[in-house]
Amino acid sequence: MRLTQDRSLCETHQKIIVSKDHGTSRTHRADNTRKRYAVRQYKLDGDIISDKKCCDFLLLNDTLKDAYFIELKGGNVDEAIPQLESGLKEFQAELKEYTYYFRAIPSKVRTHDVRSSKFKRFKDRWGSRLQYKTEFLEEQL
Repeated sequence: MRLTQDRSLCETHQKIIVSKDHGTSRTHRADNTRKRYAVRQYKLDGDIISDKKCCDFLLLNDTLKDAYFIELKGGNVDEAIPQLESGLKEFQAELKEYTYYFRAIPSKVRTHDVRSSKFKRFKDRWGSRLQYKTEFLEEQL
């Protein structure tokens, strides 16, 4: 099991969980203000997963059994899809009781990227569980 509590980047009932790469402005912010949920955060790409491409972060709400796969992307949101899929593939067995959500935060979104067949297939499969927004995405847990 690779997703142990001691590897988490946040406290169990942390109020605000920020996923951000150093030197970039792209940010995912999860609000657990009432501290009612037990959470864990992991840096996947380059930390837990170092031998292949993977999404950047994984945020777990252990109380509700929700798993958020987060990719902070440069300019091409379409390229986030294989990395989100890779994260899911890597940890699906460990998170089989969880509901999966996907977040892509690129520096910009071009119309042709979100109309690509790869992006459309992923969106069709996951529906509203996939969200993308430029630069900053904030949500309540």
